[in-house]
Amino acid sequence: MKRGGWIETLTDFLSSPANLTGLGLASLAMLARLTGVIDAFWLLIVAGSYGLGWQMGRLAFPRALNALEDGEARVSPVARTEAEREDIDESLNQIMKMVTENRDGMFDHALQRSITELCARIRSLIERMEASAGFISVEDAYSAKRIALDYLPGLIASFVAIPRDFAARKVLADGKTARELLNENLAVLQRKAAEMSDDLAAQDARSFLNHAGFLRDKFGQPPSFIQASETKPEL
Repeated sequence: MKRGGWIETLTDFLSSPANLTGLGLASLAMLARLTGVIDAFWLLIVAGSYGLGWQMGRLAFPRALNALEDGEARVSPVARTEAEREDIDESLNQIMKMVTENRDGMFDHALQRSITELCARIRSLIERMEASAGFISVEDAYSAKRIALDYLPGLIASFVAIPRDFAARKVLADGKTARELLNENLAVLQRKAAEMSDDLAAQDARSFLNHAGFLRDKFGQPPSFIQASETKPEL
């Protein structure tokens, strides 16, 4: 669970219709026990009453339960707190600083451009995820955050630890040098970021279509053609 998210999850559970309905029936069972209406197996009756109330609330208010079960897989699951947003910005800024300073000339122009473009894409993707009105999967939210905080920083840090000449000429694996492997891994992250960006755009487009359909059904015309009833004054 993401940092700071457990309090919200607990609050959602306690305030859910299923839990409140269960507590209500369980309270009635306890009242019956205290007034002597029930005696034998009273504990089982109380527990069963809660379970029955839970199911009743669950069936009566399915949308509320679904919101609880979806948890953090809804809008804005990437950075739930200001501290997390600051961590992401700081991580990407540190990468850009390393690339800009380019100590020992570790990054040629092609690498600098590739890393700069990837940082900009990840930053933009996370900002769009935060503002998106569509559904965002937990997997995509986790991947975007980990690229910014772990995968990309770790990749760059481990590369700059290698001497420049060694990184440029020494074959390490699959007939490729460290510089070539860095390029290859940057391309992998670029493809993943592009894939998540396309998925997010599709989700936002779907959300737009839902709104457009609602307005069309409500007012009888496509929203793109909705205009003020007043005509423009003639000049």
